[in-house]
Amino acid sequence: MESKTAFIFPAFITEFTRKEIDFLKINSVDINDYLNRISNVLNLELPEFSYDNKLFREELNSQILAYTISCAFTDVLLSKAIFPAYLAGYSMGIYASLYAAKSISFETGAKLIFKAFELVNELTETNLYGMGATIGLSSKDVLELISNNELNLEIINVNNEHSLVIAGLKEDVQILLEKAKKEGALSAGELTVNTPYHSKHLENYSESFSDFLKNIEIYEATIPIISTFDQRKVLTIDDIKLELVYNLTQKINWFKTMQKLIDCRVEKMFECGAGKDLKKISRFIKGDYNLRSVYKI
Repeated sequence: MESKTAFIFPAFITEFTRKEIDFLKINSVDINDYLNRISNVLNLELPEFSYDNKLFREELNSQILAYTISCAFTDVLLSKAIFPAYLAGYSMGIYASLYAAKSISFETGAKLIFKAFELVNELTETNLYGMGATIGLSSKDVLELISNNELNLEIINVNNEHSLVIAGLKEDVQILLEKAKKEGALSAGELTVNTPYHSKHLENYSESFSDFLKNIEIYEATIPIISTFDQRKVLTIDDIKLELVYNLTQKINWFKTMQKLIDCRVEKMFECGAGKDLKKISRFIKGDYNLRSVYKI
């Protein structure tokens, strides 16, 4: 039986490999051409890319950059006749997965990112909220810490059985992370995000984002996208719009999403994005598959 391939897309860039731009240049792709297209459609003045430009660490710019690199990598893979049977986007990676599925244009993806950011920015600007990650504790361990310390937090994503993402009040995130270290977590740290994505705090934005999507050009997916919300195969326009709302306002589960890809007999996965966050997470997800960075093609 022929092996199947999947493209998977990260949400943010926590650390560059510093191979990203060289890879694109070798394949005659200029990342600044993509960034200029976004500047034009959003009427933003995005700077030319450099690894050390601090402007790209700002939350909106970092989301745009992650999306841009993912789309550029997708274009390179497709130009080399590497075609996926499935797609999956980790959190904000959903926008790049929709681009790869030909459900949205590159410019439309930028509009979606901007609108989602604009909607929740009132929460972001309070600086009251945050996200954190723990490695080495189970969901049960973390839920007990939340309950026992009466913290206003949720587990909003399961990366694998012992890697969890939490969101809620920043003060409580910091308390939980300290408690997790004392409990024996291998790692526990804050994420550089001031928005409690996928948590109950964003549920009030469901209707507003749904209304916005009514006027966005979206097409049926040419490739199934595995939902990070409930792991269904997303293909129709209505289902895509529903998934976009879920992806912003509901808890997700990357561990189950990866398991679904494995169950669909995917043996090759390409991490279409800067860094190698998804590859690191995959080390603790068992299965007969090979996940590689695009630089390895």
